[in-house]
Amino acid sequence: MVTNFSWGPPGDLKKVLRDLSFRYRLQKKIAHELKVGRKEAHLTQVQVADALNICQSAVSKYEAGKVSPDLTLLLSFCYLYGWTFEEFLLRLNIRTKGRF
Repeated sequence: MVTNFSWGPPGDLKKVLRDLSFRYRLQKKIAHELKVGRKEAHLTQVQVADALNICQSAVSKYEAGKVSPDLTLLLSFCYLYGWTFEEFLLRLNIRTKGRF
């Protein structure tokens, strides 16, 4: 017989929700900066897709925040837009402590 069963949420639920919220906001910030970077470079989504050897719909999804590019693709975006990876991270304005 189970005696310590509870119908309430697990104690870690707030932590999990905070983590999911952070990931969602980070994905949206990455998407925004990729779009701003493309516009600052005066490129179309098609031109970016051709330069990075990906399809235009992938660029659209990255800029809409529907999908996040992997690290190697992020580095390629940075190179194309003339940023160092450090500059890209600074554009995201991420703080390591507290909320952003």
